[in-house]
Amino acid sequence: MGRQVGDFPLEELKGYKPKLVYKPADFKEFWEKQMTDLSTISPKVSVKWRDYPVPTVDVADITFKSWDGTPLKGQLIKPKSLEKCPVIINHHGYTGSCGLPIDFLKWTSLGVAIYSFDVRGQGNSPDFAQYVNGSRIPGWMLQGIHDPASYYYTNVYKDLIMQVNWIKSENAPITLTKLGLTGSSQGGGLSLSLAALVGDIDLVIADYPFIANFERALEVANLGPYMEIVNYFKFSDPQYKSYESVMRTLGYIDSVHFCDAITCPTLMTIGLEDAVTPPSTVFAAYNHLASIEKRIEVYPQFTHENNPFHEENKLSFIMKYLVNTL
Repeated sequence: MGRQVGDFPLEELKGYKPKLVYKPADFKEFWEKQMTDLSTISPKVSVKWRDYPVPTVDVADITFKSWDGTPLKGQLIKPKSLEKCPVIINHHGYTGSCGLPIDFLKWTSLGVAIYSFDVRGQGNSPDFAQYVNGSRIPGWMLQGIHDPASYYYTNVYKDLIMQVNWIKSENAPITLTKLGLTGSSQGGGLSLSLAALVGDIDLVIADYPFIANFERALEVANLGPYMEIVNYFKFSDPQYKSYESVMRTLGYIDSVHFCDAITCPTLMTIGLEDAVTPPSTVFAAYNHLASIEKRIEVYPQFTHENNPFHEENKLSFIMKYLVNTL
């Protein structure tokens, strides 16, 4: 069916469920400790409502001071005057941002409110964390790479956990009735991992998720953030002497390692020409999901790009599992 570039044939992809050889033995204990430590910290959150030209929505700018004081920028877009409704948390792609309110009006039209935050160090938000190693390779993938407890994405996951806890609390500006997680690329991987970490999620939509099946990604990805790690080995460790150390750290944040704890309805998509998040890495996550209601949409000639055809699928999925009117 269609074109297939640089990865397994589609029929092989459908059955690709790799063994989790790099999932740490103390994976569960590691994240239980992180969450226990976070439970004693209360974020400082500023919510400022703004004038917005679309009369059917309310828009607020949010500054969320996370566990280490990093002020993360975000926004809330909700149907006008609603104080209680389904909520979606959107996670953006690598080097992206929390976006603009107009990006989410298709979801508010369904009666859903949306939170969207910058990932630390990305968008308009800083990163106050300290990392013990430098790198010749630009990007975030290598920050703290030999220390799982202070690795960049460990810090990001801790931010996301705190944000969900706040959104579920009485301090949030809207009361949620159901909660969904969405995102593309980096945002897709973050949505999968977060669903497992916090539980009690009603829906996940993960488009071509990044942060998935690192051992396979480092073999077949040709573009994008995985190449930061590939180039680290090329320029700093050409004989891969630190490979096990790197994979140990990545094992704690690999979204595939979280998928067996995800049971909510989940929708995924992948383009078969995607060289950034290769199809096999995405199917690895999909095939490890414990969800009974799950679906992956495949587009043979799409690369790592927004897919307007799939947007229709996402709207239907949100209506069925979050709004419950279909």
